[in-house]
Amino acid sequence: MNHLIYVLLLIAIVFTSSCQSKEKNMEQAHSNKQYLAFLGTYTQKESHVDGRGMGVGIYITDADAKNWELKNSFSEVVNPSFLCHSPNHSIIYAVAGGENAIKVLLYDSDDFSIKVIQSVSSLGIGPCYISTDQEGKFIWVANYTSGTVAQYIINKDGTLTDGMSVQHEGTGPNEGRQEGPHAHFIAQHPQRSEVYAVDLGADKVYCYLPTATGLQPKDSLSVTLGGGCRHLIWHPKGDHVYILNELNGTIELWEWHGDVKKRLQILSLPKAGEDGYPGSAAIDISQDGQYLYASLRGVFNEVLVLKNDPTTFKMEIIQRVNAGGSAPRFIGLTPNEDVLTVALQDDDAIFLFERDQKTGILSAQPQKIVAKSPVCVIYK
Repeated sequence: MNHLIYVLLLIAIVFTSSCQSKEKNMEQAHSNKQYLAFLGTYTQKESHVDGRGMGVGIYITDADAKNWELKNSFSEVVNPSFLCHSPNHSIIYAVAGGENAIKVLLYDSDDFSIKVIQSVSSLGIGPCYISTDQEGKFIWVANYTSGTVAQYIINKDGTLTDGMSVQHEGTGPNEGRQEGPHAHFIAQHPQRSEVYAVDLGADKVYCYLPTATGLQPKDSLSVTLGGGCRHLIWHPKGDHVYILNELNGTIELWEWHGDVKKRLQILSLPKAGEDGYPGSAAIDISQDGQYLYASLRGVFNEVLVLKNDPTTFKMEIIQRVNAGGSAPRFIGLTPNEDVLTVALQDDDAIFLFERDQKTGILSAQPQKIVAKSPVCVIYK
């Protein structure tokens, strides 16, 4: 009997030790997890931007977004300012502003090589934003100069086919920026099939249905006249949308679903009494929907943290942070939301602001990554 008890105790000790070892290994693997960070830049002068960037850069970064290491750069695309990642392949889709094209870039995560496997017309002039659905069926692109948006079907190998475009119409009161339509953003709703395009020139957000024959118009809304809407982000619950207006420096909160289309709030981002071009550029939201992040360029060059009321979804500004330089064109939370990535297009730097997930507050001393003419950062 004593021998049996001894054997059972020995088995229990070995089993417990094995479990603890596995848990320790899992924790170590989690702590050692790395991400690929892909950088899109301007490589040459385009419009108001004097591009000096590397093209597309591939970095390795720790899970906490620290210790960035440049593994490769790819300069064979002209002005790949915005990027998106294929959900199903080791492929990056990049706008090529200098060529009015979309480049399909295949990369190798072992040796970090990149090559162009396809180039297609963006079906417009001045492509400035690109996105895909979560399943990897469609690609959408917004062409700023021509005011067009386009949809492409993604093939099984990640290449594109059947590009179809839609021409926006309309003008706004700002004669210098709203003489015609200027599509600036297009992306799918996080929970529904609808695709939403934001047009700065027409002061409108368009709702489309993606179909095999292209984007079918479904609905639209008009923001404040002269607001110049640029980007939007949906609350995770899916019925409230925050629309960022570049020209007047505001965020508009709308309830928009089914037949419901109601503006609930307009919040001004610059401090009261401050004048000058706000240049509102980018907006993001935490996965829990509690905190919004927005950037101002122009004379401000700030990143703002906003807290949302869980019942009314209305916003209040709780922090202003110096962006660290000029033209914070892009902001975005890292996958684990511990860091807010800020790309300073005109000051050749990316700043990594540590984020308190409970309070939403950003650190005042970010880590700096040197990179020329950065515009967009995506993680994989």
